[in-house]
Amino acid sequence: MPINDHDRPKIVQAIRSYIARERISREEFAQRAKLGKSTVDKIVIGMFSEKTILQIESALQINLRGTAEGVELADPDVGKYTREDVRRYLGEYVFARPSFRDESLIYAYQMEVVWDQSAKALLVKEKSPNKKALQFGKIYIPRASMHMFILSNESGWLKSVILSQLDVYKRMKGLMLTMGRAFANVYAPMAMPVIMNKYDRIEQHMIGTIAKGTEAYDEYLQDLSAVEKDQFAKWVQVKSD
Repeated sequence: MPINDHDRPKIVQAIRSYIARERISREEFAQRAKLGKSTVDKIVIGMFSEKTILQIESALQINLRGTAEGVELADPDVGKYTREDVRRYLGEYVFARPSFRDESLIYAYQMEVVWDQSAKALLVKEKSPNKKALQFGKIYIPRASMHMFILSNESGWLKSVILSQLDVYKRMKGLMLTMGRAFANVYAPMAMPVIMNKYDRIEQHMIGTIAKGTEAYDEYLQDLSAVEKDQFAKWVQVKSD
């Protein structure tokens, strides 16, 4: 099947996605594909022949020309990832955070990650039949990044979350920056550890207000404590004299 000008950007994206997914350098890609580094540098900007693509497909056992047809790409401003690249993120999660004011409580929300064709991005949505104002955010995954970003905008009130990518235990850990109630009706910017854990099935006891002494509390607390303990995030402080 001949390669036309319409296919070239999609093939380039497929190669870039392979490099990012495998977490390898261009040099390593060149070695795997049995090509020169200079050839790979040209490929990633769209300069290649059909013969070169056939060689890559044969050496790596992948189908680059097939990905050019019907591939779904996210918008460039969210990372230009493909739907296939992020398929493992689709599903249901528990998003948990500490209480703003009560250290003995953890708040846990049932969330779902979906691919939205009109938004051309992954979206995370809260699932709750009892709430009118549900949490919602768009997911950003920069190329070759080890983290994902979630930005939520509710009538100008922004909430930003940075999470490690999904690990083998289906866990993500990171930080959230939002506005929280400091006292009375006074709100202030707050940063806190958060987790987003993927489950095949979410039971009622796993979401809502989670009190100390419950099985869910112990599980979430262990993961939330690991955010700083295992250096998924670092607090930067200014020392005073």
